[in-house]
Amino acid sequence: MTQWQEQNRPRQPENPRRVIGGFKFKRKGGIENFLWTAEPLFHATLIAAETDAVEEGHSYAISGQTVTVIATPGKVTSTVQGRSSRPYQLELSFSIWTPEEWDKVIAALCAEAIFAARFLVGEMPTAVGDLIPALGIRTPLVPMKPGSKANCDPVVTCTCGGAQPCKHTVSMMHILAERLEEEPLLLFQLRGMPVARVLERIHEKRTLSTRGENQAHPVPAAAGDHALVTPIENLLHDFWRPGRRLHDLESRPVPTHTPHALLRRLGASPLGGRFPLVGLFATIYDTARAHGITLRDRESPTPPSDE
Repeated sequence: MTQWQEQNRPRQPENPRRVIGGFKFKRKGGIENFLWTAEPLFHATLIAAETDAVEEGHSYAISGQTVTVIATPGKVTSTVQGRSSRPYQLELSFSIWTPEEWDKVIAALCAEAIFAARFLVGEMPTAVGDLIPALGIRTPLVPMKPGSKANCDPVVTCTCGGAQPCKHTVSMMHILAERLEEEPLLLFQLRGMPVARVLERIHEKRTLSTRGENQAHPVPAAAGDHALVTPIENLLHDFWRPGRRLHDLESRPVPTHTPHALLRRLGASPLGGRFPLVGLFATIYDTARAHGITLRDRESPTPPSDE
């Protein structure tokens, strides 16, 4: 009786069940040379996992077996479809920064205007990664120790019950690494604060720190001695005439023109494509400048009137 039941038990399929609309790993560079925002965690996952888990997990990632990936402050949850009838549930819990540590990070990020400028375009300067340990914060910006133990970062659990990182975790890590390369500011969310809130706090702190300082149009101090001020009725005869110093501007040497100075300072664009984005902008600027000069030369200057 027992032997008959064993022979007729449904066999588990050899290949994972097909998923429609799952996340597929599509990175053109494969698994090599990720950006610094994604490389440590992905590389550590491959080292910690068994060889079979790495191979099957990579196959799962390419075929799109990762059904969902949801990132919340300090946590990433995911479902990966394997050979079982139901997908496996994964949870990655990251070490988050304390409120005091976040205060240090925000204050340090506000000290450099270049950080805020780069954040606005979705970029993460490498200097931010070096800044965190300099502030005395032990938890680095980029996690790099996946596993199931309490001291791991992140702590990984999967309903498959296998040793971590399992093949389902490896599959999901392909997708997460690809996302961290494309959206590096998500590292802030893994450390416990939504990206929008980080940018909001940086803006608030920079506004408060500059309030009352570095004003573009400071209020002039009132004259202390009214006797030194010429009455306005005595100035009506030349009120509309420019002072002598205005003519000095015409004799000043013209500064050396550096073409595309802003583009040169920003450097190469991280966006790919058939044509370099910086070169396209340079062509547009040159065309607009030439058109503006043409319009200017067509106009007939009218000599100023003394009346």
